[in-house]
Amino acid sequence: MTAVSAETAEGFSRQVAQSFGKACDSYLPAARLQQQVALDALALLPADQQGHLLDLGCGPGWIHPRFAAYCRHFTAADLSAGMLAKAASQPLAAHLVTPSATNYLQADAKQLPLAAQTVDKVFSSLMLQWCPEPAAVFAEIDRVLAPGGKVVLTTLVDGTLAELKQAFATLDGNQHVNEFLPAADVSAAARTVSNIHWQFEQRCYPLFYADVISLARELKALGANQVAGRQSRGLTGKRYWQNLAGAYDVNRSMLGLPASYQVLIITGYKNDN
Repeated sequence: MTAVSAETAEGFSRQVAQSFGKACDSYLPAARLQQQVALDALALLPADQQGHLLDLGCGPGWIHPRFAAYCRHFTAADLSAGMLAKAASQPLAAHLVTPSATNYLQADAKQLPLAAQTVDKVFSSLMLQWCPEPAAVFAEIDRVLAPGGKVVLTTLVDGTLAELKQAFATLDGNQHVNEFLPAADVSAAARTVSNIHWQFEQRCYPLFYADVISLARELKALGANQVAGRQSRGLTGKRYWQNLAGAYDVNRSMLGLPASYQVLIITGYKNDN
């Protein structure tokens, strides 16, 4: 998300935590994008079954059984108590050699209750865009990551949901879609941490929907319908939705209505000294 003032950042973070907490049961069936991006990101970590992994912004924990190939034990952290409870209740796959000493921490990504240099790998997928201070998150990753440690992180950037934003713009000048940071700004925030060697790759993940209502319902099911700076909550009026659907329909293809998600994939290696 774009930067918000210090006085509103804490309030927005609370709203995000509450929104995702309410969505802890509906999240996984709607998380097509989240699952695809997370699996792509996890493949970038060394599958050596070694070390302590931190899952930063763990959500409902559906990916945790896969960590068996990447670590000996892991810590899951999330701002949302509801999501964290959901993750802690997930059974690990019986046919896998599961990681041990698992901890679940309710915590802000920029202030983790972990000792310095106690984590060997940091994995975080589609969490950073909800953090008002991305540079502080990168600094905290640097603090907890041990020398020689590795980071894989993904985040939504500018251009996400461009089709939806364009459709809204034909109706009014209000902000209905989050303004995510440009990839260059996120990269600059990461580079404030000089101990980690960073690499960046931007990918577009297109999803398709039967109609704009289906897209809106999916965003709500994910808990991803909080918009920084939005004054009113939700939309009212059947005619407004009809007009929005008409404006969005110019993008329709044989696959349906597209929604583009611009994802920045960030990998890093901490100096071994």
